[in-house]
Amino acid sequence: MKIRHWLLLLILMLGIAALTYFIGRQSGSVKITHIATNELLIKQIAELSSLEVQGNAQIAQTNLTNDGSWTDAVRKLFIENTVTISIPYIAKYGVSMDTNDLKITQKDNVVSIHLPEPKLLSFEMRLDKANSSSTQGWMQAQSNDLYNQVQKKLYQQSRTEMEQSTKNKELAKEKIITILKSYYQPLGYQVELSFGSTQSISLFPKS
Repeated sequence: MKIRHWLLLLILMLGIAALTYFIGRQSGSVKITHIATNELLIKQIAELSSLEVQGNAQIAQTNLTNDGSWTDAVRKLFIENTVTISIPYIAKYGVSMDTNDLKITQKDNVVSIHLPEPKLLSFEMRLDKANSSSTQGWMQAQSNDLYNQVQKKLYQQSRTEMEQSTKNKELAKEKIITILKSYYQPLGYQVELSFGSTQSISLFPKS
C-alpha cells in the first residue's frame, strides 16, 4: 500500500515538473499561473499526501479487583472472567476534500492556500491478526458474547484515541507541507498555507 502510494506521488510530481517545463517553454507565465492555482491538482496532492499510522491496540477486561483480599482470591478461583485482546490497526490521516474548505488565491507572486484541518479519515482493525487469551474460574465458561463485547470496546476506545491524536494530525500536516513544497518550488512562487482556523505559514520563508 505504501509503495503504491509513493509511486502515485512520484508520478504526479514528475508529471507536474514536466508540464511546468513544457508550458514555460511554450506560453510563458500565464499558464504557469494556472498550474499554481489549479484546485484539482492541489486536491489530488492533498489526498495523496495522507499519513498512514500502524500500531497495536490492546485491552484487558476482568472482574477481579487484584487488591490482594481474600474475597478477590475466592472470586479468582471460582468466578474469574478475564479477557485480553491485542489487534493490529491501520489509521489514515489527511484532509477531507468532501467540503468546500479548499481555497486558493494569488496576488502577484504569492499563492495563498487554505486547507481543512487534517483528521482521521479511516481506521481499520486487522481482525484476521488478532491475538486473545482468557482465564476463567471453575464456575465460568468461555463466552463468545464477552469476547465480542471486549473487542467492540477496544475498537471504540482505539478509534477515539486516534481521532484525538494531536501528534498524528501534526505529522499529517508536515507531510502535506513537504509535498506542496516539492510542487511549488520549481514554479518560483511564495506560498502561504493555512489549515482550518490556524494562522498561515510561509512554505519558503525569506532568510
